[in-house]
Amino acid sequence: MSVLVVLSACERTPSTDAPIASAPAGGGDVRAAHTLDIWRAHVDTLADRVAQLDTAATLSTPESVARARAAFVAARRAYKHVEVGLEYYVPSTSRSMNGPALPEVEESEGPEAVFPPTGFQVIEESLYGDDPLGEQDAVRQETATLRQLVTRARTMMQAQRATDDRIWDAAKLELARIGTLGLAGFDSPVAGHALREADAALEGVARSLAPYRADTPAWATLDSVMAAARTTLQAGTTREAFDHFAFIVTHGNPLARALRDTRVSLGIGTPAERRAFRMDAASVFDSAAFDVLAFAPLNTTPANGETVALGRQLFHDVRLSGDGRRACSSCHVPEQAFTDGRRVTTARGGAPLARNTPTVINSGLQLGVFSDLRTTYLEDQVTDVVENVDEMHGSLDATAALLARDPALAARFRTAFAGTGSPPVGRDADVTAARLRSALAAYQRSLTRLDSPVDRALRGEVAALTLEARRGFNLFVGKGKCATCHFLPLTTGTVPPMYQKSEVEVLGTPVRAVTARGSVDPDVGRYRLSRAEPHKYAFRTPSLRNVALTAPYMHNGAYPTLESVIDFYNRGGGAGIGIALENQTLPPDPLNLTAGEQRDLVTFLRALTDTTGTGRR
Repeated sequence: MSVLVVLSACERTPSTDAPIASAPAGGGDVRAAHTLDIWRAHVDTLADRVAQLDTAATLSTPESVARARAAFVAARRAYKHVEVGLEYYVPSTSRSMNGPALPEVEESEGPEAVFPPTGFQVIEESLYGDDPLGEQDAVRQETATLRQLVTRARTMMQAQRATDDRIWDAAKLELARIGTLGLAGFDSPVAGHALREADAALEGVARSLAPYRADTPAWATLDSVMAAARTTLQAGTTREAFDHFAFIVTHGNPLARALRDTRVSLGIGTPAERRAFRMDAASVFDSAAFDVLAFAPLNTTPANGETVALGRQLFHDVRLSGDGRRACSSCHVPEQAFTDGRRVTTARGGAPLARNTPTVINSGLQLGVFSDLRTTYLEDQVTDVVENVDEMHGSLDATAALLARDPALAARFRTAFAGTGSPPVGRDADVTAARLRSALAAYQRSLTRLDSPVDRALRGEVAALTLEARRGFNLFVGKGKCATCHFLPLTTGTVPPMYQKSEVEVLGTPVRAVTARGSVDPDVGRYRLSRAEPHKYAFRTPSLRNVALTAPYMHNGAYPTLESVIDFYNRGGGAGIGIALENQTLPPDPLNLTAGEQRDLVTFLRALTDTTGTGRR
C-alpha cells in the first residue's frame, strides 16, 4: 500500500536538516567523527551512482531499460548504505530522496501547500511500470532532481557534528526502520527489492560502527548475529515468500539486543530526550518499547493512579453532556472494546451520524485523533467530543463549574492534581476544564495494551501463535502489503521509527459493502479541513489492535466482517469495485490472495487482541 503523509505534531527530535549534536567534546567522540567520515564517503559514492543512473536514463530500447534498472539498483544500494546517517542527520532531504511516490501536504505551510513527490520511488514507478519507454522524460526529470538532492545532502553532512551516543542511536533507529518499513516493502513497492535493500542497510549499519570495533564478547555476538541476519536476507527470493515472522524472532530482535549490549559494553549512553520509541528499549517489539507521553503535549507529566481513576469516573459521567444523558462510555462501551457495535455513531437525538465509533484502547499510541485527524492530542479530542453539538453538546467550562459543586468529586480532583505544578486559584479552581481534559486523556492513555498473542510470539513465545496466524502475519507483511500502511508493531499509520507523523489514505470506501458498481461514500474526510485535493476521501489509517472486536469496519461502518474487509482490499480497494478516484493511494491492483490466504490473514488479525483489564468500570 502507498501512503500520503500529513504533518500532525510538534516534533520532539529534529526532522529538518539541522545539526543535532554539538562538536565532539572528548576523545571518545573521535570515533563518531570517523563514522561521519564514512557516511560522507558513502554520500560521495551515492552521488556517483545517481550520476550513472542519470546517464543511463535515456530509454529507447528494452536493453536501455535493463541498463537503467541496473543503474537504479546500484544507486538505491548506495543510498541504503548511508540511510542510517541520512535519516538521522538530514531527514528532510532523505525523505525527498526516498519518500513515497505521492504528493505530500505540508499543512504547516498553509491549507493548499501540496508538494509533488520526488526521488527514488518516483523513478521506480516509471522504470518498473507498464511502459518504461514512455516514461523517459519523467525519469530524466527525476534523476536530475535526485542529483540536486544528493548534492544538498552532501553539503549538509559536511556541516554535521556527531557524538558517540548519536551514532549508536542512529544505528538503533535504522534497525527499527528495516524491521518496520524496509522488509514490508514500504520504499520498494514496485520493484520488489526489499530483501536486498534491507541487506544493504544492515551492511551500512555495520560499516557505521566499524570505528568502535573491539575484541570483546559483545562484539563477537553482534558480528555473529549480524552475519546470520544478512545471510538470511541474501538467501531470500521474494518478499512474498520470505518468513518475516521467523526473521524478526530469530534475527531482528536478537540483533537489536546485541546492538544495545555492545553499546553498553563500550560505556556509551543514549541521548537525553523523550521519544516514542524509548531511548532505553532495544527493539520496537519489546514489551516496554513505547513511551505513551511522547504522543502527548510536550508539558504532559506522568499520570498518577488517582488521576487515571478520576478520568475513569469522568468517562462514565453523564454530567459531561449538555442534557445530562450521555457519557463517553455511552458510545465507547468498555465491554465492547470501547466501541458500540453500530455502523455509525448516533447523534443525541438518535439520528445516525457519518462515522463509526473507534476504540480508545491504544489511542494514546498515535498522533492524530478522529478519522480525519482533526486534532493532534487526546486532550483536544475531549474538547471536540464534549462540545460537539451532535455528540455531547456540552461545555467543559460549564461542566467544570457543575462538578465543582460536588464536594466529593472536587476532593478527588484536589487529590489527583496535588503537586502537579498547577495550584488551585479561587474557590472552584480544583475542578477546571483543563483538568477535566487531562484526567480523561490520562485514563485513555492508561488503556494501552500491547501483549496480544502476536506480541508475545514476536518476543520469543512462538507457541502463542498458531501456524495459521504465523502464515497470516507473513501475508500481512508480504503478499497482502498491509504493513506498508498499518505499520508494525502498533499497526497504526503513525510512521516508525520516529512516530512523529500520522498518515491518511484514500481507499475508495463505498457507501455499502458491494463487489461491483460501487459508489464512493460522500464523506470527503480530511479534505473538509485541509482543502488539499490529495486529501479528498482521505481518512486516518487506524490501529488494527483488537480489530476482531470492533466491527463494523471503515470510517462509515460499511463492512460488517473482517472477511468482507479483506475481500475489499483483495480486489484493489475502490478501484476494484468500480469506484474511479484519481487520488486513490491504495494500489488498485488485485492482491490475488487465495481463499486460504484470506482465512490465514483473518486468523492473524484476531490474534492482535488484548483487552486485559479494560472491560470493567
